[in-house]
Amino acid sequence: MASTAKNSPLPPELGSKPLLLRINGDSQESPTIMDPFDGYFCESSLQMETLLQGRLCLACLEGEWLFMLDEDTKECFMMSVSTHTQISLPPLPIPEEELYRCALSSPTPGPDCTVMFTALAPATDDDDQDETYLIYCRPGDEEWLELHDETEGNDDIECDDIIGSRGKMYVNTYMNTFVAIDASLSSSDEATIERRDIPHPSTMRWGCKDYLVESDGQVFLVQFYTHGIYNSEVIDMDIHCLDTSEYVWNKVESIGDRTIFAGNNCVVLSSASRLGIRPGCVHLLHKGCPDGIRLYTIRLDDRTMSCRLLPRSSGSMYWVVLSSSKRESGEHLIELSSKTSNETAFTLDEDLEQVVVPWATLPVDIVEGLVSRTCFLDYLNVREVCKGWSSIIKPVQYAERFPTYPVLMSICSSSTGVFKLFDPVVEKEYTVKSSSLCSDYFQMLLFAKHGWVLVMEGEKHMYVANPFTGERFDLPEIPELGNQFDGVSFSSAPSSPDCTVCCIHKYRSSGRTDHLYVMVWRVGDVHWTQEVIGDETQFRTAYSNPVFYHGEFYCLGTRGNLGVFNPDNMTWRVLDKPEPILDGDPMTGEQHCHLLEYKDDLIAIFRPHDKGPIDMYKLDKSRMVWTVVDKFDDEVIFVDNWNAAMMRTPRDACGNNRIYMPKLGGYNEAGEANERAFYDFKSRKYHPDYYRLTERMNSIWVQPNSFNWELLISNRCLNT
Repeated sequence: MASTAKNSPLPPELGSKPLLLRINGDSQESPTIMDPFDGYFCESSLQMETLLQGRLCLACLEGEWLFMLDEDTKECFMMSVSTHTQISLPPLPIPEEELYRCALSSPTPGPDCTVMFTALAPATDDDDQDETYLIYCRPGDEEWLELHDETEGNDDIECDDIIGSRGKMYVNTYMNTFVAIDASLSSSDEATIERRDIPHPSTMRWGCKDYLVESDGQVFLVQFYTHGIYNSEVIDMDIHCLDTSEYVWNKVESIGDRTIFAGNNCVVLSSASRLGIRPGCVHLLHKGCPDGIRLYTIRLDDRTMSCRLLPRSSGSMYWVVLSSSKRESGEHLIELSSKTSNETAFTLDEDLEQVVVPWATLPVDIVEGLVSRTCFLDYLNVREVCKGWSSIIKPVQYAERFPTYPVLMSICSSSTGVFKLFDPVVEKEYTVKSSSLCSDYFQMLLFAKHGWVLVMEGEKHMYVANPFTGERFDLPEIPELGNQFDGVSFSSAPSSPDCTVCCIHKYRSSGRTDHLYVMVWRVGDVHWTQEVIGDETQFRTAYSNPVFYHGEFYCLGTRGNLGVFNPDNMTWRVLDKPEPILDGDPMTGEQHCHLLEYKDDLIAIFRPHDKGPIDMYKLDKSRMVWTVVDKFDDEVIFVDNWNAAMMRTPRDACGNNRIYMPKLGGYNEAGEANERAFYDFKSRKYHPDYYRLTERMNSIWVQPNSFNWELLISNRCLNT
């Protein structure tokens, strides 16, 4: 059953840490191993030409075993990357084009391990539909067996993903549920469906890619959210763990000592630190980008994400983590992320009173003069030094000298209400805790204005909160699929009686009537008002929040034209002018499209998902045409994944013509962000370099309300 081929010399790094295996589309060329974390991307040949000649690699299982198929004889086997040990399997009875994802029922392939593929049989005539099914076998079997779901309904097995754990297989369905399959073959010679209709956990809006992974008998669902479906970048993620006793998914904010590697195949290091790898990280190989293959590194402890660009590949790339890579505990951790790390939180000295006493003798009037030159968050910290300073009130002149500008907010922990605020002018980051942001669900920051933040909570709930005052208003439950919108915003501060929240999505279909879906909530409403409006135009809404402008919500299209929704009479119109800026018919999410209002002017910004140039246009209202913006000398712009805001340059900000990004340039030794990231509109370059930037996932620019400082003092909890 198993045989070992003559071993060829292996690259020294193979087996020492996770690597990438690249297998070219041309099976005549030897596969190569690459270290994607060293920055040089050097590749080493594995000298396996004779073993791969005339054979296709259909999968890489458990980070070590290649599933190989002989193109002529249809014989197949599994082969170890390191030892070249081969495990024979029965000849494949179906074309390889019908096979999709593959998994093992246990981590080690052996006589009791089941090999299972998801498969798709094409329709035989016009009246039939494609059929999805499973095909499986064990080493030593004479033939492959098929498992078809004979039940009626639409919960057919999907081909996207499959994972094995403790003799069971888990597969998703077209009805967004999961099926558990008994593949132990202990009670019979055939696999059977053990459990149906395992509900899928909440999914936050469109653009989501699922990965099933297994670790020590536990099954995890890792969901990566992208800004769009095509040519897009990853903006957020969440993780759920399957409770197999009740078959429900539970959200988790930590994976303990594990590290996950996801891509064409998924591998989990259950004891990453023992193996010399930093734990609590997720590494994703993402091909859906216009600039090539991106390797995202996500640290779950502080929810930071960085990416590096890998060389393009015409073949398949698999994660390789060999069993021989295990090390003794206590060895130095391999830092696979470019971000500086520090596991120790800042704590005050035990002799704090001795430090405070000299400062407490400083006259309050002198302190007030110094306070006028601090950022507003440092002002709050000054008040905490001693009782005498707690009565200091910020001078009115402060607002004149330092116009209030946005700070970058990101949620670190939904369960505890901990979030980060980064000040881009003084380049300081603060950790804040507010009960108004606590939730048992995964949360996504959607929109911010007037110091308020609109938050999606799970897939059925939405609320608005002011993190600077602790105020919160829960909105009514969202109707089914009501979270699938392209943009959302509110007209005024949610505490005002005339506030209106508007969610908009334009659906386009081929050969059928197109529709605009709108959800509206007004202060005092007990439920959302839904409206479906017919629209035969080719207008496609961008993933961008509408701008409330002159009593109506203005929406930017992917081509640069405008659509307008009137919340008073619930009507929609697409403007004939201005004419579209872009040619063709760009898909939603292909690039960041922003619409903002500044000094009663509408401005459109188009930002690609790479380091390409950012384009900006201003609407000439007299002629209703877009005009190119070459510079904005006395202003700065703040953009994130959904919003944009423009304002006069803060006095102590160094430089104009800047577009501040929802990314960060660097961190100090305490792990706090200490370098802003921006795009210089004059030089057309990112600072720092685009691929050196990191970001805190789920971040948004929030402009604090200057009138809320005193309320913030009584509601906030700052840890710096």
